[in-house]
Amino acid sequence: MSSIIVINIFMVALVGAILAATPYLMPPTECFTVTVPPSAKRDPRVRALYRNYAMGVGALTLVDVAITVFTLPKANDLTASLIVMGVVLAPMAASFALMLHNRKQVQALKQTQGWTATGAHAAAIVGDGDLPQPVPLAWELLHLVVVAVLMALIAVVYDRLPAQVPMHADLGGSVTEYAAKSPRVALFPVLEAAFLGIVFAFCHWGILRSKRPVDPAAPATSALAYAQFARIQSLIMLVGGLALNTCSAAAFLLSWLGVVTLEFSGVFVVGVALIFVAAEIWVSVRLGQSGGRVAAEMRTNDGVARDDDHLYKLGVFYVNPEDPSVWVPKRFGMGWTLNYARPLSWLLMALLVLISAGFAFAAFLLTK
Repeated sequence: MSSIIVINIFMVALVGAILAATPYLMPPTECFTVTVPPSAKRDPRVRALYRNYAMGVGALTLVDVAITVFTLPKANDLTASLIVMGVVLAPMAASFALMLHNRKQVQALKQTQGWTATGAHAAAIVGDGDLPQPVPLAWELLHLVVVAVLMALIAVVYDRLPAQVPMHADLGGSVTEYAAKSPRVALFPVLEAAFLGIVFAFCHWGILRSKRPVDPAAPATSALAYAQFARIQSLIMLVGGLALNTCSAAAFLLSWLGVVTLEFSGVFVVGVALIFVAAEIWVSVRLGQSGGRVAAEMRTNDGVARDDDHLYKLGVFYVNPEDPSVWVPKRFGMGWTLNYARPLSWLLMALLVLISAGFAFAAFLLTK
């Protein structure tokens, strides 16, 4: 079994494991996207919902891994792509369906147990200069250094490139697609590095511009916990993005020069990406989504200070026309999402789609 197939199997297992663990990584004040007091998670009925969710997604993941192990080695490229897409999307769909089912159960419990805010509460932190700050966006300009160095290296080694440079390998690691050497083809790694730099800078900008959640029951501690979370996430985004971009560009160039195989370069880049994912998982386990785990540890009461469940459609789509924020922390899952009531949110999504489509089209033109 080739290393590419092993990597795909591991990816399927990792996606399923992260999805199965998602509810346990959310703040103690949120249960399947429903606002509850921290003590609610000790309720046997709630614990059963967590357990059943994890077992359901975990069982489907094991089935997906088995399907991948027995079918991927015999599949051609197209079939393999469809298999991987299916076994990755299946746990995602199951996770969403189970979340919606459990959300209804928690909403019913919330009504019967009286887990609601007793009044309108609000809090804000004035002057956050003493709080940890995210890494400045200007550091993302280092991606331009990666692009510039890569262009210089390509210019230096261009004459050493083979007449036919490898572009694609099958699941067995054998190169199946070549492109005739030309200045246009040689620009492909540069284009990829520029695209990755834009994507990571966009994500970093979202962290900086996100709404900063404050728990009215513990405003100072929740603000501190979120500030720690945002700073670490921005640092991971910067360092991880630069490492992934640099390694991807270097691996591609080295495979062209024949120093390493295209299969090895792909596995190497995926390995760097997994380190990036491992750092994200560590933050999730240590701090919780939006620093919620740390904030709950410093909470001094068990009440529900704010109840805004109605603003999260289907539990995950934040729609609040009265909130000027475009970026907000996710209610289910790690990271951030958009306020879909803001026109700028839709503009940003359209812009990202256009940039991605432009990169794909440009890559096609360069390599043909």
